[in-house]
Amino acid sequence: MDRHRTPGRLSRDGGFASLQFVIAAALAMVMVVGLLQFVVYQYARGAVLAGLERGVRAASVAGVSAGECLSALADTFASTLGGSIGDSLEYECDTTDEVVTARAWGEFPVWIGAGSLEFELETSARREPAP
Repeated sequence: MDRHRTPGRLSRDGGFASLQFVIAAALAMVMVVGLLQFVVYQYARGAVLAGLERGVRAASVAGVSAGECLSALADTFASTLGGSIGDSLEYECDTTDEVVTARAWGEFPVWIGAGSLEFELETSARREPAP
């Protein structure tokens, strides 16, 4: 094979490098989008967990009802989550004489492909004793 190109001579392997680049760039973009989706999913789970913890803290005070928990949850989720994640989020609070429990569940839309990632989180706190 002649390693030196001669002027005016056509190279037959010029388009093959372009195809490799297109495939590599497409795979890199899929990996970047997947990584970004993982980061956003972790943020959403963290925001839901922080909201649940805030709700149980609000309702763990002696003499407070489960309504305080629900109010704190609604306030936190309205300020931290929006879009389809906030729309699909459902939550509830249960109180007993000793424990406050908050649960939240919802769906996270998948950006590449079909379906969604479902999550369900729960947290609890002990209530203050009545004076």
